[in-house]
This record gives sequence, C-alpha cells and structure tokens, in this order.
Amino acid sequence: MTVLRILLLTVMWGAAAAPGLAQRPNDAANASSYLLGPNDQIAVQVVELPEIQAKSYRVDSDGTVDIPLAGSVHVGGLTLAQARSELEKRLRAQVKDPHVSVSLLDSKSQPVSVLGAVNAPGTQQIEGSKTLFDVLAGAGGLKQDAGDTVAITRQKDEGVLNLPNAVVDPATGRSTAEVPVHDLVDMRSASSNIAIRPHDEVFVAPGRVLYVIGNVKKPGGFTLSLGKKRLSALEALSLAEGLGPNASAKNARILRRANEADLARRQIPVNLKRILSGKDEDVALYADDILFVPDSNSKKIIARAAEAALATVSGVIIWRGL
Repeated sequence: MTVLRILLLTVMWGAAAAPGLAQRPNDAANASSYLLGPNDQIAVQVVELPEIQAKSYRVDSDGTVDIPLAGSVHVGGLTLAQARSELEKRLRAQVKDPHVSVSLLDSKSQPVSVLGAVNAPGTQQIEGSKTLFDVLAGAGGLKQDAGDTVAITRQKDEGVLNLPNAVVDPATGRSTAEVPVHDLVDMRSASSNIAIRPHDEVFVAPGRVLYVIGNVKKPGGFTLSLGKKRLSALEALSLAEGLGPNASAKNARILRRANEADLARRQIPVNLKRILSGKDEDVALYADDILFVPDSNSKKIIARAAEAALATVSGVIIWRGL
C-alpha cells in the first residue's frame, strides 16, 4: 500500500479529518474559481473612491449587488475576477482608470448536504472545486458502520450526474446515482470521484444489519462493517455474548427471506451445539438474516416460537461497529 493510499484511507475514516475541513472563503486556490451567488458577502474596495473602501455587500436573491456610484451590478454566476472587471466597467464613468478589488467574506450560496453514516453530517458550503472525496472528508469521514454505497442527488439546473448509473426523475428533473465506497477509498475509479455542485445531496448508506435474538446474553441487531458481506453463526453468537441460560442450542434457526421483497422467511435448522463442539461446520449469516436461539424450557413448538420471535425484531437494539 502506497503512502498516498494510506493517507486517503485515514482521511476517509475520519481519523485525521476535522469536521470543518472545508477551506476558508479567502483561500486563493478556491477563490479563483468560486462562483458568486445569493446571500454571499463580498468586500469591495476602490482606491480612487473613499466611499467604497473595503465595505461589505450582500448579493441579493437575483444575483445583483448594489454598489455606490455603480448602481445594481449583476455578479451572480461570476468569479471574483469577473465581478471585479464588471465593477471596473461600471465605475469608469466616475473614474478614468479605477483600481478595484473584490474578495469573498462569507459564502452562503453553494450548500451541499452530506448525511448518513458520516461522523459530522450536515451542510457544507463549497468554495471552488470540490470532489465527492473532499465533501466526505469535510463531513469528518465515514463511520465504522458505513455501508457500501454513496448516493448523490443533483438538482435539475446543475445538469445530470456524470455517472453511468444516473437516473433522472421525470417529475423533478433531479438525477440520482450511486458510487461504491470502495471505488473512492481504494482509488479504483477516478470517474467515481465526481465534482460536487451546489445543492447536491450526498447520502452514505449505513451498513446492513443481521439479528441475533432469543436466549442469548445480548440480543439485538448487528451492523456489518464496510466490505463485510456475511458473518458465521459463531461470530454472530460471539457478538451476542454467547448463549443464555437454558438455551436450546441444538434447535437454533436461521430465518431468511428469499429476497428483499418477500416478507415470508424460511427456517433453516442450525445445530449450534454441534458447531460449538466442532462436530459440524459453521454456517454463514447474511444481511437481514435472523439467528434465533430458543429456550430449552419452552413448551412451545420451535417453529411457532421462531415465528413469534419475528415480531420482536423491529424493537431490538442495533449494535454498531462490527
């Protein structure tokens, strides 16, 4: 693993990335490409005009800003350099060769929402060119229980997402696409690290969950960490801190759906007693599976008990950090 990749992994997992990683508005690299928009605050200074000396002006909702002696100047969608040129044109009626400077004090027009399994979810203001990797780092990196995909939604007026799986909503014109997290972390595909546009919505899916319920010491749902597709029955039982008293390990069941749309679950017998003693091979559990360990003292039929246990799944505690 190269030093660069190690650094990228560290930032993505939030070990070294501060939640407010977005750079300051006056950063030279960002300011050169930043496009002004509504509610941005700019400072304007004209050497030859004392009445315009480093004062703060707000860009209105229509993209205009009112400057003394220049009137209403449209700066929305312009860079700072372009706004300066536009002001110089307007002021030449007052000054033969005006020396104008324009700087960005506060950016409020280019928000990006980053939500889901990140350490510091919320809204960021992007200044200049920012990639998907940049805004995830700015959100403090991914949580340990992050899932395998990042979804991006883009507004109609910003164009369609430049990703092969982008889908356009015919009603709103918004486009949505997903990027595999590993493509970003492992630098597998440069095209996945797309440029982020104002008003994009980024959502990091949480990891998938499997459940261990019944007569165990710590029943609940357990989140599969990034990259994990399955756990063995013994690994799941370990996360549940082992069997409870009077557990009927030989009569355990895995309750599994045939597919996500299917509400019914088939029951797969699992003899945990033989697996624990090394007499049978361990078995795999997948996301949304339920490992049910019945009580040996129960007078109920195991199948009926397993069906009843399904009702408790929606109320179990989800344990993170697998």
